[in-house]
Formats: sequence, structure tokens, C-alpha cells
Amino acid sequence: MAALACAVLGVVALGTAVPAVAAPAARPAAAVDCTGDTTGNTTGNRLPELDPQALQQALSSAPDRVTGVLARVNGPDGHWTGTYGTADITTGAPVPVDGRFRLGSVTKTFIATVMLQLAAEDRVDLDQPVQRYLPDVLPDSYPPIPVRTLLNFTSSLPELTPDDLPTTPDGIVEHRFDDHPLSELVAKAVRHERPFTEPGCMQVYGATGYYVAAMLVENLTGHTYQQEITTRILQPLHLRDTTAPQTDTTVPGPHSDGYIAVPRPDGGSQLVDITEQNPGAGGMISTTADLDRFLTALFRGRLLPPTEQAELFDVPDVPYLGGTAHDPGQGRAYYAVGLMRVTLPNGVTVWGKTGTTFGYTNGMFTTRDLRRRLVYSFNPTTGGGNDLALVTRILSATFAP
Repeated sequence: MAALACAVLGVVALGTAVPAVAAPAARPAAAVDCTGDTTGNTTGNRLPELDPQALQQALSSAPDRVTGVLARVNGPDGHWTGTYGTADITTGAPVPVDGRFRLGSVTKTFIATVMLQLAAEDRVDLDQPVQRYLPDVLPDSYPPIPVRTLLNFTSSLPELTPDDLPTTPDGIVEHRFDDHPLSELVAKAVRHERPFTEPGCMQVYGATGYYVAAMLVENLTGHTYQQEITTRILQPLHLRDTTAPQTDTTVPGPHSDGYIAVPRPDGGSQLVDITEQNPGAGGMISTTADLDRFLTALFRGRLLPPTEQAELFDVPDVPYLGGTAHDPGQGRAYYAVGLMRVTLPNGVTVWGKTGTTFGYTNGMFTTRDLRRRLVYSFNPTTGGGNDLALVTRILSATFAP
């Protein structure tokens, strides 16, 4: 078969925290060969002994950039829970071990799971184009976009830019209660140029594909995607501290507050509490214990039959747009459906997902055999909070100290 070439059209915005990698530089517009070898994936390495001191040092390594940190390590190869900082900068209350936090893009793993369940029920064909199910959502000029490409970040759909939504600290504070329906977010995104021409030809992280996937869930079921997540995942797994709110702006139960540093006229800055905000897309709330339970159930096949379960670990054999030798895929794709694959310097490979929203950054990672699992959350003061250094320190202290 002839090699498939895909032209790069532009650079995508709105990513999330990626462990062990600096922000990738954009490649120039050019034809890119979409064939090649995949990155090696070592899974059999013995895990090092859990080091509580290294974990606590990792949690406390960014006192100038975060107000609170929480982490839980679980599994047959070690248990540990730790916190750092404060839940409330006014009262000095400690970070609660069972605190709730906003998930941001970790919500994508829940949406992907629901989509795979619908595929198992023959209500959607992952190989069919999105346009078959949502005929009026994407521009007529678009090629067929297979449903699977929405979920593994190879759809070629464009992303929102800073011109579409406020990204400055002042703008975030002023507009944090604004409502942005999925249809509005997609309509704004598709006004921009697609990053490459051929769906499935390259991978690049983004949010638009999952906005469309959430719309697809709603079209197929007649319910909101939040309702489907609740009835299909949260209730069966008894994740009582996890919610998928549609409009509630609060964080219920014990939690650390989220803050953002807003510049002052004198050149300094002040921390503004942004805990309450419109949940919007990716607005789920959970705890480290609930996410650990979800990850365990997902990897044990409690939520998906074998065929759909395999999609979680099927990383496309394509280049990563803007990828470098220093990112998790070493220039190749490293996301499957709803999960990312990271191989650490000691050869241990973990799977999971990161997420961030205003005032909250979190992630969940595990070895494939579930012998060691990590869930963390911290409260950055820098808006989106893509603190790669802190994420990498926590991940490394857990799996590769």
C-alpha cells in the first residue's frame, strides 16, 4: 500500500499537562509521512520500592506555584497518601485527604468509556464518520471524520484559540460563570483551519474531538453526557464522591479552594478565589479514592467487553504533530482512546490521563497490571496550570524515584 501523506495546516491550542516533556515546538507546514515504527514499550520492569520521602518532597517542590497538593498511591506494590500546603489561604486549613477537586480533561476518559460502551451496544460504529450521526455539526467542506479519531486525537479537528475564550487572569475571573454549550464551542473551533488534512494521519492533543464526542453521546442516547456518565459509571461503581454537574458552580464536600494570581496596578499580584465556576465541558468533580476505584474497574474490564477494552491501549502508529524526541512518544503518537502511555526513564510504562481547569490540575496513572496506581491533584495559581515540572516530579517519585 502506498504511504499516506498528510499536509500539516496549522498548530492546535488548548492542550493539557503532559508528563516528562517540555512543550513541543510546532513543525513547519509540510507534507508528513504517516508511516513508520512505533515507539518501544517496555512493560515488564520491576517497580522500585515506594519511597515516602521522595513522594513528600515531590508534593512540596513548587511552593511558589501552588497552594495545595494531594496524592494517593495504591496497589499491591505500595500504599501512600500525602498532602502539602493549605486548602484555604485565609484560614490556613490543611488540605483534606478526602478532598474533592475539579477534573478538567480527566473527564475525557469517562466520555471515552461511555462511547466505547455505546459501540459495544451497536449504537455507534467507530469506523463510521461523525457526519453520519451529527450531520449538521461539522462544515460541509470537511472530509469524513471517523468516530474513533475523535477519541484518539487523530481527527484533524481544529481547536479553540485565546481569541475565542478569555485566557488572561482578569478575563478568567470576570467570565468564570459564563456558560458555553458544546455546540457553541465546536462552532467556534471549526472556524479555524484544521491542523492537518487527513483524519487518522497524525495525532495531536486537543479538546474539540471530545466536545463532538459528548454531543454524539447526547444524540445517541437522548440524555446529557453527564447523565450517561452518572448512570453507566458513577452509580454502578458506587463513586459517591464523584459528580458530573451540568450547572452547579460549587464544589460539594471537603475540598481545597482554587486560586488564580491576578496582576495588581503596582506590579504585584493577588490570589483570587475561583473555586466556584461554571463546570462547562470537562466539569466533573471527584476524589483520589474514587478515581483510583474507577481506574481499577476500567483496567479490570468491569466497564467494557474485550473488543472495546482493547481500544484503551491501541495507540495509533502515526506521528505526533510537533512531537520531539523528549516527549512521551518520542515524536510518535502516545494517546489511545481516553488514555495516554508514558514510559519512564527506568523503563516502567504507565497509562493514565491528566486534566486541568482554572484552579485545579490532576491526573491518574497506573501500571497496566494495576500493581501501582497514582492519583494526584494540586491547585496552581497560574490559570490553566500546566505545571509540567510538578507533574513530572510526582509521576517520577511514584514510579521511577
